[in-house]
Amino acid sequence: MVTHRSTRPSRLSWDNYFVGVGGLVLGLCFGVCAALIAGPGHNLAAIALVALAVVCVLPALLRALGELGVWARLAILLIGFALLLPAIALSGEVRDWAAERWEKAWN
Repeated sequence: MVTHRSTRPSRLSWDNYFVGVGGLVLGLCFGVCAALIAGPGHNLAAIALVALAVVCVLPALLRALGELGVWARLAILLIGFALLLPAIALSGEVRDWAAERWEKAWN
């Protein structure tokens, strides 16, 4: 049985930038409120607001970390390719090693 995913993005999906920006704005608002009310006798309310701010910011933070991870892996791949390209072009041993690695990666 084949399941089909909708190509139309949901307005409230977790990978939607609107959710990330909305979470950052709400987190900022709750954080500012926590900072404003923090003081003697109001510590529990300030801690509750900080916890609420963290919950609002968490989806955007996880998305940003995920995208940074993708960009970091891409940069490492490009640097590795740039460093190995002259060796692959000049050395038969390195070409054989690279061919073996390529075959292992696809099998």
